[in-house]
Amino acid sequence: MTREQRILLGGIVFTVLAFLIGFGWQYTRARSLHDQLQQTNQQLTFKELEATLAAATIEASRGNYEISRQLASRFFTRLQTDIQKAPEDKQTALRAISNQRDVIITAASRSDPQTPSLLGQLYGTYRVTFGDTPVTPQPAPVQPLPAPATTTQ
Repeated sequence: MTREQRILLGGIVFTVLAFLIGFGWQYTRARSLHDQLQQTNQQLTFKELEATLAAATIEASRGNYEISRQLASRFFTRLQTDIQKAPEDKQTALRAISNQRDVIITAASRSDPQTPSLLGQLYGTYRVTFGDTPVTPQPAPVQPLPAPATTTQ
């Protein structure tokens, strides 16, 4: 093997090694970003579900039972399709939440005054499932009574 052939072979080997190192680095980075994207999408999915359930609870509290029913139905439908995307340790609790669909939808469709309470409890359970603290209603601040008006004559 001549000197030129060895230099050429060394250059080819060096080029291939440099390519493989660069490829490995890019592959690792892309894989890491892909995993982060999947995790973010998963979190977004379940936060959107939480927001839909919260909206259903608010609408029921306002007496808008039909809108509440529609939102609750959307929540349960999407939950059923997305349960498998949840972490394994949360899937059992989410299935238990999903099993309450008929009770909630029926209550809202009948304009049952218990609907806001049922949805509120479900919302609290959902939040606890994901490690959040349940939202408890804060009592309205007590407003001091205005001082009696005095009349002067």
